[in-house]
Amino acid sequence: MNKVILFLFLFYCFNFAQTYKAEKIKGSVKAQIGSSENWTEVKENTEFKENTLIMTGKNSSVRLSHGDLHFTLKESSALSLSRLRKMSIDELLLALAMEDMINAPKNNDRKKSESTAVYGSKTGSSRDEPEEREADNFGIKRMNGAVQLAENGFKESASVTAKETFRKYPDTKNKAFYRIYFANVLYECGLYAEAFDEFREIKSLELTEKEKSEVDDKMNLLSKKLTTF
Repeated sequence: MNKVILFLFLFYCFNFAQTYKAEKIKGSVKAQIGSSENWTEVKENTEFKENTLIMTGKNSSVRLSHGDLHFTLKESSALSLSRLRKMSIDELLLALAMEDMINAPKNNDRKKSESTAVYGSKTGSSRDEPEEREADNFGIKRMNGAVQLAENGFKESASVTAKETFRKYPDTKNKAFYRIYFANVLYECGLYAEAFDEFREIKSLELTEKEKSEVDDKMNLLSKKLTTF
């Protein structure tokens, strides 16, 4: 079963290669292409394949275009161009299942995982860390990119991006705003069981009274919906 999921996931990832053009650049915008660990300054009208990671600095932005698709990445954000696409609910479920599979070995072997990028060590982490040593907030930049995906109608892809970022940058999992935001996105996608599990995890975080109330209300709503199935 796991091999089937892996095959379908790889097919989904590589079946559609697209090219994006960087337009209307403001401020500092950088790109990390393919497996390269280097960041390069983005110039207007440069074209990138979807294996590119785009990052904006403070007071910076870039408009990305592909055919009729236009997307503006705002300041202090990061986004993999491969996520800038529509996904079906089935594709979303498949991608979430893949994330769970990736997480499983790490949960079963703490000592081994502590030496990986998941816990912020140098090993394996240089692919995602900007040269100017913004590792402390780069996870937040990726979360900002995920939020913008959701705001622009790419809710399914945004959910996968958030899930991946929570895994690669564990500190982001403690940010109640992002956790609640994407639990609500799962709810809006009709994935009630997945959303309920997320809200249940969020309850263990340090929350404000307003956040606690929102989480409790949403869990009660989801409990009622799940009992009707």
